[in-house]
This record gives sequence, C-alpha cells and structure tokens, in this order.
Amino acid sequence: MKIKLLDNISWHLARSPETIQEARTYADSLYLLSKRAGNPAGMGRSYLRLGNLEKILGNYPVALHYLDSALKYYEPLEDTDKIADILYDLGAIHRSMGNYELSLPYYYRVLEISKMENNQVSEASTLTSIGIVHRLLKQYDAALENYTRAVEMLEKLDKPTRLAAALSGMGSVYAELADYPQAGQYYRRSLAVNEKLGNQREIGYNLSNLGHLEETRGAYTEALDYYLRALRIRGKIPRKEDLALAYRNVGAAYLKLDQLEKSADYLKKGLAISNEIHATPISRDIYGMLGKISEKKKDYASALRYQRHFMAAKDSVVNAESEKQLANARTRFELQQRENEILLLQQQNTLQEQILDRQTLVKQASLAGLALLTAVAILIIYMYRQRLRSQRSIAFKDQEIREVNHQRQLSELEMKALQAQINPHFIFNCLNSINQMIQSNQNEHASKYLAKFGKLIRMILENAESVEVSLKDELQLLEAYIQLEGLRFEGKINYEISFKNSLDPENTFLPSMLIQPFVENAIWHGLLNRPNPDDGLISIAFEQQDDELICEIVDNGIGRQKAIELKKPTIWKGKSLGLKLTEERLKLMGSALKSQLVKIADLKDNTGEALGTRVTVIIPMM
Repeated sequence: MKIKLLDNISWHLARSPETIQEARTYADSLYLLSKRAGNPAGMGRSYLRLGNLEKILGNYPVALHYLDSALKYYEPLEDTDKIADILYDLGAIHRSMGNYELSLPYYYRVLEISKMENNQVSEASTLTSIGIVHRLLKQYDAALENYTRAVEMLEKLDKPTRLAAALSGMGSVYAELADYPQAGQYYRRSLAVNEKLGNQREIGYNLSNLGHLEETRGAYTEALDYYLRALRIRGKIPRKEDLALAYRNVGAAYLKLDQLEKSADYLKKGLAISNEIHATPISRDIYGMLGKISEKKKDYASALRYQRHFMAAKDSVVNAESEKQLANARTRFELQQRENEILLLQQQNTLQEQILDRQTLVKQASLAGLALLTAVAILIIYMYRQRLRSQRSIAFKDQEIREVNHQRQLSELEMKALQAQINPHFIFNCLNSINQMIQSNQNEHASKYLAKFGKLIRMILENAESVEVSLKDELQLLEAYIQLEGLRFEGKINYEISFKNSLDPENTFLPSMLIQPFVENAIWHGLLNRPNPDDGLISIAFEQQDDELICEIVDNGIGRQKAIELKKPTIWKGKSLGLKLTEERLKLMGSALKSQLVKIADLKDNTGEALGTRVTVIIPMM
C-alpha cells in the first residue's frame, strides 16, 4: 500500500514544474522502501519514475540508465503495460538525442504490444512517434503514412491532445517538402486544438514551427514574433532542450534582421544551456551564428574562436553519427539472434507437446489436483493464523481501543468475506467436477479447469493481506471467477464490463473482493434459472462520482418475484452472509454513513413482466 502511495504522489508532483524536485524525493523513498521489502515491482516503479523525471529535466544519459534498469525489473514480471511505457520513453529519449534509427525498434515493440492489447490510443500515439522518426530520417512517404493513420484513429477516438501532436507532425513533413500552404494549414489546426486545451508546452512547439515556416519564406519579422511568443512559454517549463532551441531561434531571427547585439545576447543564453545538457547539434548551430556575428562586427579573433568551436562540434556530431550506425548494426544483429532463439524454442515446445501421451496428461492432472488441495489447506491455515495474530494484537493495545476495534472489525469482516467467497461447498464442487473429468478421460478439459481454478486461488491469496486493491486487479479476479463458473456451466454465462467518465482502473482503489458476492448471486439465482440460460447476460459498469465509486450490476435473470414463486431463496429475499458482510465493510469505510449503500431494483417491461435485477453499490473511494 505504501509503495503504491509513494508512486502515485511522485507521479502527480512530476506534472508541475514547481514540485518536480519534490517528486524526485518521493521516487527515492519508493526505491528504498521497495528494496528493503524485496519488492521487484516497486523497485521497477521507482526507476521508471526517476527516468521520467530526468527526461523532463533534459538529463538524457541519466534517464536512459534509469529506464534500462526499470526494464530489467519489469520484463521478468511480464507487465506489458509498464514495459510498453518504458520502451516508449526509451524511444523518445534516443530520438531527442539524435539516435533516430535506434529509437525505431523501441517504438515498433510498443506498437506490437498495443495491437496485442487492443489499445487503440497507445497504437495511434506510437504511430505518431514513428512518423516523427521517419521525418527526421527524411523518409517522407513513410512519415506521412504513419501520421495519416494516427490522425484518422485519434479523430475517431476523440483524443484532442494526441491529435494536435499528429497534426503538427504532418505540418513539419509538408514544410520539409516545401509545401508551405499545406504545412501552415496543419500547424494552425494543431495550434487551435492546443490553445483550446491550454497545453502550454505544445503551444510552444506550434509557435516555433510557425516561426520556422515564416523564416523559410523570408518573413523574418513574422518569424521573430512567433519565436518570442514560444520563448515566453518555454521559459516557464523545465525542459532545457526546448529552452535552448527557443533562444537559438530568436537569436537566428534577430541575425536575419541584422540586429547583431540582440542576436548575440539570445544565442549566448542558448549556448550555455545546450553545452550543459550536451545537446551538440544545437551548440554547433549557435557557434556558427556567433561566428557570423563576430565577422560582421570585424571581431576576427572571436570569429576564429567560434569557428573552431563550430568545427569541433560538427566533427563530434559526425563521429556520433558513425557510432550510431555501428550501434544500429549491432542492435539489428542482436534482434535477429533473439528472433532465431525464440523460433527455435517454439519448435522445441511443439515437438515436446507431440511426444506427451495420455498417461502423462493424467499424471499431470493428478499432480495439479494435489497441488490445488495443498494450496487450499495453506489458505485455511493462513487465515486461521491471521485471526490469532489479530486477537493477540488487540490484547497488547488497550489504550487505543477505539482504533484497534475498528481495524479488528475490518480484518475480521475481510476474512469472513473471503471465507464466504471460497466456501467449502464451492471448493468441493470444483474438486468433484475435476475428479469426474479425469475419470471420464476429459483430461484437456480438466487441465483447463484446474489452471483457471488455480489462478483464482492464487489471486485470492495475493489479495488476502491487502486492505485495498486497484480496480484493475479486482476485475481480473472477478473475471477469473466468472470464467471458472462458465467452464462448469458449459459456457452459458455471458458478461460485459464498462467504465464511465474516463475512469482509470489502475489508479482507482477499493476493498478487495467486494463485487464478487453480487455477481455470484446474479449467476446462481438469476441467469441459471432462465428458461434459456444461453441468452443470459451480466452487465457490470463503474463510474466515479465525487469521492464515491458507483458499481452497477444488471442481469436479465428471472427477477426476485419469480424466484419467490419458484420457492428458491435468493440474496434479494433473505440476504446471505456474504452480502451482509459486504454492506458492513462499506459502512466502516466512510465517516458519514449513508442510509443505503446497496440499492436493488426490479426491471420490468410495460406489461409488468420481469426483465431482471439491477444492483447499485456505492463504494467510498479509498
């Protein structure tokens, strides 16, 4: 819990220039706490946060070190979301350092992950970044192709911030192709979107691009106006490379207007920053312009000195390009080797699967069943020991009786809710189903059932100690439970999960195992009593309202009245232990208790025929 809290605080502080150094302090604390606890995921998060901070500050070599370290922690954990974030940042930093061909493999790996996860927003953003790299490599056809795909996707997805970036990129391509009317059209479209959003950093980029366009056309006064507006914005944002570029652009415009003193003043400010962050291409350009100013002022000694610096920077850039080409060749070779190793491993796995016979499958199923029984026994012992530990803790803290009683109630209710979810009857049915499958030689089906049941038990064990879990983790557990029930009832359970108001499941927290009792009752007492269970559907929707998370569970089952007529007791007629415990947990979470935290409504058509049941659960935000 502390690890997640430190991570979230660091992330929020990094979004403001005034608190970026404070964000570094929290990221360092996150690393120390994770290392002490032996938590690799937490250490990976700390390196990711530190890498992002150094990237924002323009300290690119340091940022690459942190991000490479973060990747080493997350790849064994197979956390594709975090891996994609790290790869994207690595590609962006190499692009900023001028390592264009090195950045492309990172972006293409992100693109593969986005398609695999069906994350269209990430896919469109990555296409934009790939378009930028192809433009910098002067591969204009490839750049326009990727930008066009990104713009089409982002317009449909209604993502204005990312759309503005793609439009600006297309403007840059047309500018380099000397199609200035098209370039100006895309730049202004991007500027209009960013001004509507109030995105100051991107407005600075748009103004700088329009300045370059006017400078190329020879309209130096108009270019200077755009450059000065961009400089005023970039002076408030802690990105040293952008600020150095802004000073360089203003100095260049004043030089074109033959205002030498003003030009030299701005160029020297930009040079100090570019030398500090080792942005050699920017330093090279500024040295060249300062040399021209010295020649015009007939200060030949300074002109010679600046010319020497210019040649040294130019040679450094050339040498860096040669090193990049060698590194690119080495990278391509290593990637090819990795692909060959993966292919060979796949072939070996296929051959091994063909060798396995029926007797081996039965043996594996039996071992898995034994392992599952062991896991259940460990779970029961663990729960019992936790209860004893809570009772001992109460005896030693009489002076804080009110706080202790509150925590004890929470712990006991959480444990009872856990017992209610995986009660012995449920476990017995599952194991009995497995036994019948094995005896009837349905080994493959039994293996799938065991895998899903084992995954559910593992997830429950992982969440057993947590007071809160993310909504993303809670939904993974819930889906594992629904899929397990679906296997038992031959795939007759259909469900859908949705979010409203741009809810972020990964950064939304709630008590663990809170939704499952409602879903279980919807399945057992609503859907499975339908005349045609195959048409049954459970819809689960989440929405954040102020400091509350609203969960709405709708099923198209037989309804409460029909259940009474069938004389089948349901949760809606006489509340089960699981539901009562859940309501008590909800009440203990907030300071201001509401009269009704769980609302149940019958759904009927115009004729009064039952259409199902809707349950609304009000969860105070953790």
